[in-house]
Amino acid sequence: MLQSGYINFFSVNKCGLYRHFGETPAALDLAETFAKLKSWKEDRNFEATNPWDSSKKRNKTHCYCHAIHHDESNGDFFLVLWKGDSDRHGPLYGITVNPDGSIEQVVEQTKTKGNKQMIWGRPCYYWVIPELDMVASIKFDNSRTDSAMFQDWVSGCINFRVPLPEYVTSTTEKGFTLFEIKDDKFKYYFQFDVSMKSLSTSSAEMQELARKVTQIVRRETVSIKEVNKRKGFARIFKNFEVPYISAEDNSVRQVELRVEAKPTVQEIEYIIETYAADHDVKSWEDVGFVLDKSNTIVWASKYRLTEHISLDDKNQPIFKADEIYAKIKEDRERYLSPIKKDMLRKQVLANG
Repeated sequence: MLQSGYINFFSVNKCGLYRHFGETPAALDLAETFAKLKSWKEDRNFEATNPWDSSKKRNKTHCYCHAIHHDESNGDFFLVLWKGDSDRHGPLYGITVNPDGSIEQVVEQTKTKGNKQMIWGRPCYYWVIPELDMVASIKFDNSRTDSAMFQDWVSGCINFRVPLPEYVTSTTEKGFTLFEIKDDKFKYYFQFDVSMKSLSTSSAEMQELARKVTQIVRRETVSIKEVNKRKGFARIFKNFEVPYISAEDNSVRQVELRVEAKPTVQEIEYIIETYAADHDVKSWEDVGFVLDKSNTIVWASKYRLTEHISLDDKNQPIFKADEIYAKIKEDRERYLSPIKKDMLRKQVLANG
């Protein structure tokens, strides 16, 4: 069956070993980091690719690595991760784990038989592009996207799992991993940070949006009973009395905040790339803009740099890493051309 999905692009803001408050990595750039991850994955069974001790890191989403493909001709990597997931929104899949740690075919929950150990979840697809310091998530109906989990998984593996004998490592009292490089007096932290890539600020759509925006809209799901550890207005919402509570589950509320604003194109770009979520479009949480006269809301997701992809699933529940990347490679230049043009334009402007 032909499956249609969309590709969202992310800028890699940081990847590597950094001094405290440093901006330039001393080692482990994007290409080297994922080469290390690929080599490590090849020597591990499926369960051992989750960097978190589930008994100690209960707040971390379980994430496993199903496969990593590397294209030597252009340096790209393609990952199929497995997000431990138990919600009932869409099909749920299980990977059978054998006693020796090997895995069998992925099956849909409704089709499972036998008593073998299963790891329930859904696939996540990520395309890593070291040439441009970019990452892309690929979303299909039966898969998930979670950029926070992806960043945590990469950092967790490098900090706690991947052997790096060329560095001397130590752990601080707070659990942070420090790296020391031979003949270097400094100590380094590994950092991996990405943010959503928006349309170019020179595009007609973005220019038109900046002219029409009168308000910024922020939607969040907040707790009205417990202290919310998140940043922003979600933390203080419990201080307000909430009228007309009638729902059976009244512990959380969907809240919309509107602020009058007239942001510039550059500020809109920052809002989109910083706050636009990469989760499912059906989610309540989002950021948007109210337009003049019509008073309609356009959501930031509309201005993400997005491409579409279609390929045959061959009646399998998940795509293989090499097969989906082969399809991406067919249109690689078309996907990346607008990004390269935008990078060149920004470089020209920066150089005066």
